[in-house]
Amino acid sequence: MNIVRKRTFSLYPGARITYGYETSPRRKELELDKTHFNDAIAISGIESIAENPPRHFYYKQFRKKKRSLHESIPRKGLTKKNTNAVRYNKNVKYRNDYYLNDEVIYGEKCGWIYGYSGGEKSREFLVRDISGDLIKMSNRKNSLSLNGSCIKLVRHNNNWEYAIS
Repeated sequence: MNIVRKRTFSLYPGARITYGYETSPRRKELELDKTHFNDAIAISGIESIAENPPRHFYYKQFRKKKRSLHESIPRKGLTKKNTNAVRYNKNVKYRNDYYLNDEVIYGEKCGWIYGYSGGEKSREFLVRDISGDLIKMSNRKNSLSLNGSCIKLVRHNNNWEYAIS
């Protein structure tokens, strides 16, 4: 939040900080439930609200790669612990033209690539929706990954996931 706050104040010098003890009474005056969206409405300073908007803008930060240099227990298929900071392939940022955090579509569902499964040449991707739930292939019961031929790239994202719902 410190980075977001600094960027916000550099882009909007007239912005001001609001705290929960100010937001809560204002939200209750407007007769709104406790949600992030309604807190934003209460902070905005509007006098009254006729209806809650049906669409919301979500965003969250995404890790670039795993930062761990060692492992306390051996990973599957290894016989000894990774104690000498060898990173293996767990930190790959892209595979088969898909990068971590790329926004993709599977059927009607929109999600973001957060990992890869299978070997180096595998076209299996782990995809999550904006709430963090895994998107699974409908015709494979126990599989957590999606086949690369079934997904379509929407856009390449950097560190931020965002969606309008």
